[in-house]
Amino acid sequence: MSIKAINYVIDLEIGDPTSKLILINLANLYNDATEYAYPSQELLAKRSECSIRTVQRKLDNLNKLGFIKVHFRPNKTSLYSFPKINGYDTLDVSDCHIQKNGYDKSANGYDTSDVRTINNNHYININKKNKKKENLLTELVLTDDLKKYANDRELDAEEILEDIKLWNEQNGNKKKYANLNAFYMNWCRKEARRKPKTPFKVQSRQKDDKVAVRAEKELSQPQKDLIESWIEQVHNKSKTNPSEYGGVNYDKLRDAFTTSMKFQFANWYGETLTTRQICDKFNLNKKN
Repeated sequence: MSIKAINYVIDLEIGDPTSKLILINLANLYNDATEYAYPSQELLAKRSECSIRTVQRKLDNLNKLGFIKVHFRPNKTSLYSFPKINGYDTLDVSDCHIQKNGYDKSANGYDTSDVRTINNNHYININKKNKKKENLLTELVLTDDLKKYANDRELDAEEILEDIKLWNEQNGNKKKYANLNAFYMNWCRKEARRKPKTPFKVQSRQKDDKVAVRAEKELSQPQKDLIESWIEQVHNKSKTNPSEYGGVNYDKLRDAFTTSMKFQFANWYGETLTTRQICDKFNLNKKN
């Protein structure tokens, strides 16, 4: 029996159930070593439950269609091969051996003393080779590269390692990963996302004169473009009215706009102004 041949035949679309059954019987009797099946037509007729004449007609048709190739031998049964079986994508089942199953012919009425079985050791070894080695998390070592990766994200590298060790110990020190460095860096990324932004103290207009604490935020690109348009307006005013706008420090003005947008207020030469008040001071259009 050939598992490869049977799988090949089962996947074929014949369009004739009797022809398909005859093909399956040929595959069942196919020899992987010789690449032939050589049953008698009487045996094929018996197993396919049809007449010998039907077997002859079906074999002749299968031969014409190219599903099989018939090799006639004088005074012997013909040889049957599958011309396209070598291009069939399947597991290599040539690694087989014959095993005695110890069946009693008289008890079962059918002689199955020899059974072809597949040796799977070859495929088990392939799977072992392809499987990536996993390392225990306890083997994680804090290298200079990992320290730099954590420090670049304003994290304490030693503290991160300690957190990982405690988490692993909580889970029985059984965690395994293919790349321990990647696990550490992924932990750093998660911690960096959870870490709150650095707060800045800015003066708020509260009656009790308390200092309000607000988190720093980045300006959007439209906000940055708006600031640049205001700077350009002041620069144009300095050309037409140099006595009033000629001595403006553009960098300081840019910083004032940026700070007021981030924290609502900015210091402009001793004055605490909002963005609107800075614009009013220079008679600027609020929109570009």
